[in-house]
Amino acid sequence: MRRKRLIAVLLCAEIVLSFAGCSKKKEPVSEAKLSKNTQTSVSEESSDRKDPSDTSAKAPSDSAAESTAAPTATPLPSATPIPSVTPRAASYFGEFQPYVISDVMKDYLGEEKVQDYYNFCEAVLAEKDSFPCHSFEGYSDTYYLLSRSFFPYGYDAVCCPEESDFKDGVAKIRYEETKEWRQQHYNELKEATEKIVSEVFRQEYSDFEKMIALYQYFANNYVYDYDMNHVIDGYREVYLPLMKKTGVCNEFSGAYAFLLHQVGVEVDFACGNINDGSIGHRWNIVRLDGEYYFVDTTWALSDKSLRYFLMDTDQRTQNGTEFSEGIDYTDAPVYDENSLQITSRKYSELWEASSFEVDYDHDLIRYTILNDDGTEVKKEFHY
Repeated sequence: MRRKRLIAVLLCAEIVLSFAGCSKKKEPVSEAKLSKNTQTSVSEESSDRKDPSDTSAKAPSDSAAESTAAPTATPLPSATPIPSVTPRAASYFGEFQPYVISDVMKDYLGEEKVQDYYNFCEAVLAEKDSFPCHSFEGYSDTYYLLSRSFFPYGYDAVCCPEESDFKDGVAKIRYEETKEWRQQHYNELKEATEKIVSEVFRQEYSDFEKMIALYQYFANNYVYDYDMNHVIDGYREVYLPLMKKTGVCNEFSGAYAFLLHQVGVEVDFACGNINDGSIGHRWNIVRLDGEYYFVDTTWALSDKSLRYFLMDTDQRTQNGTEFSEGIDYTDAPVYDENSLQITSRKYSELWEASSFEVDYDHDLIRYTILNDDGTEVKKEFHY
């Protein structure tokens, strides 16, 4: 009940913000010049569409990689039957899924709100002006808790919901920009997602290999948005890492989840306030072989180690001075340390790795640790 009351308060704040300009057309801004300073903690500024989970992250170092040309744009899909389960019953490798949802979020929200989410997604993809919905709360949860990371096209294409948009079991959809803009925005998301999936994953990869492959891809290719623009050249949220290879913890954790769901991996989010509560942060929860773990791709950018990969709660809390006072999870929409336990230490050996490489053909990770005297030790981990 504590979490549900908290979510209700947070969503009310979101609704108020929607009257302050969420339905206005987005004005593109020039791409920020990114700083290359490292090991600096910053507080994330709110975007023009503020969410309670907007948080802050430790600023990592610069890293970039050249991209290749994206595939040819394809038309917006026509409406398809509304599914009664998650859009991916299994891995649909290579088939773009514009909306996904985690099992954790499904359990948390309940059947009615999940159905509202499915109704919303299919209506938006079909360019409809309304959809059946159980309540305005269901519309709010659909938009703020789910669409932001699990249906990024819908979050960008639709205006913030207002109470007047809901009446008698029907929710009105108000769209952003023109239909041509939305068409292009959808195609860009699809092309960028398919490009990364084809570059990073092999169809035969296990869930563990998919997780570490994408973790390494983020560390090697993305840079932290030190200026915290939240909108660059018209792109926001999940679009920023996919299109501009930059972002902050909200964008990185959202993109990590969206991409892994494309290949059938169960991912959600945790967020909390660290130290004295002045700094917020958001990262991922992943499920692997029936166990849950924390993964932080944002902080992986700073040292490219495995320190932040498949962590338990203790490692998440004690993995650096940033967490010296622990983590306050009161802002987490799903994760509750009293109910969803993160306790497995199966991969704790890897947390010592200062650098690593994965041999996917031999199920092997070769990694290096540093002794107190600065000497390097080479090790191997068989998974």
